[in-house]
Amino acid sequence: MENESLVLVLSKNEKNLELLADLVDQEGCTARITTTVGEFDTVLRGDERIEIAVLDTEGFTADLWKRCGYLHEQGIPSVVLTPSTPAHVRREAISRGVRSILEKPVDTADLRATIRGMLMQ
Repeated sequence: MENESLVLVLSKNEKNLELLADLVDQEGCTARITTTVGEFDTVLRGDERIEIAVLDTEGFTADLWKRCGYLHEQGIPSVVLTPSTPAHVRREAISRGVRSILEKPVDTADLRATIRGMLMQ
């Protein structure tokens, strides 16, 4: 479907990628799956219009926060999924323009509502 919103998904965990892709599909969107920062960067430099980014931070370095800043500069809302959210992680995410932080295990209804809300903005 040409009018589907494109959601950029980043995770190193294959099972999480499957779950996130299914969830994005259920919302009537298309998931662009990436498993490395390099793939993520390639998609961002491409011609596709990314509507939202969903980033599973587990297994990535602090360098990922630069990507959050870039997403913010490009007007792409992002949601970060974290195994825990200590104060310094929350501050870093917010300072880089992250719109929503959800702790794992993520409640599917919360993530779906977050995606729907971001699409409406």
